[in-house]
Amino acid sequence: MRSPLALKTLSVILFLFALGHTLGTSSPQVQRGPAEAEVFRAMQSFRFPIMGFTRSYWDFYRGLAITVGILMFALAAIAWQLAGIARRHGREALPIAVTLLLACVGMLVVGFEFLFAIPIVFSAVTVLLAGAGVVLLHRAAA
Repeated sequence: MRSPLALKTLSVILFLFALGHTLGTSSPQVQRGPAEAEVFRAMQSFRFPIMGFTRSYWDFYRGLAITVGILMFALAAIAWQLAGIARRHGREALPIAVTLLLACVGMLVVGFEFLFAIPIVFSAVTVLLAGAGVVLLHRAAA
């Protein structure tokens, strides 16, 4: 496998991961029972002033979920663009590829600590692909 292929594959996996995250968090109104409904109501009803705004914990929850989705789509776009750079200038692509790898490792650690099987599997695949991209770029630059 060549580094551009590893990076383009990484981009596709990151895009699917971002899509799944975005769709999965877009309608959290579907509750699994009265206890969860009560937690959501509490998050939505407790409002407090913060830096000139009035927000709720629900606002923070939704805002961070949307932010994570945006950043995951951005990572997918960066991986795709990096594949083009790697094809022409492998040595220059290496530091950005290492940054992508570290981001993927970070997502894997967070997945193991706080999430569940699907994001853990997606994160593990992204670590493997980003790692392959780094190794292949390093070999080509050597």
